Amino acid sequence: MKKMIALLAALVLTLSVCCAASAEIKSSYNLSGNYFIEAVGWYWTSDDSLILRDDTHYELFHREYAFGTTDPGLKANQLVVYRGTYSIAESADDEPCHFDITLETCEGIYFEQHGKGFGRNPLGYAMVLDTDHWTDEMTDIAYPDGSDDGAADFLNNHNIAGITITVEDLREDLDDVTLQNMIVSLPEGTNFGITEG
Repeated sequence: MKKMIALLAALVLTLSVCCAASAEIKSSYNLSGNYFIEAVGWYWTSDDSLILRDDTHYELFHREYAFGTTDPGLKANQLVVYRGTYSIAESADDEPCHFDITLETCEGIYFEQHGKGFGRNPLGYAMVLDTDHWTDEMTDIAYPDGSDDGAADFLNNHNIAGITITVEDLREDLDDVTLQNMIVSLPEGTNFGITEG
């Protein structure tokens, strides 16, 4: 019995170390935008963070916050987390501290949304969809008319594989104080927000 407990303790310790190692961040690149939409009196912020977990795996966080000045109750809050694998290469723009990161696969999406700014229907503005932990209720929310495989359909409809993101990495030249760890450019028209199931 003592050997079994010792074996279980060793297994738990090994798993916790593995989990801790996979949670480490290799590098992080960010892009933020703030807008005032004068026609409707709305403030809108958008933040994208590309997290490289190791030499092959990424997480991309997209956050949107919005609120209206004329209707304080009209707010919006959205979080989308994509995860998958990536490759990295010297940047096509030939800048020495820039790199092109291509999102090779998209293996999972977590999507959370709150606030009537995205719609006044309760299912339209308050939802959580998670392709890794999909439920029948999520299928009902994302595909009220039915779906054979809600998680696969959602992943397919919002797959970001193939997108190349150009980043600047300050670690390439620590003497240059103008450098930042940031997203320099995205393909034209790229928006990581999700507006529908």
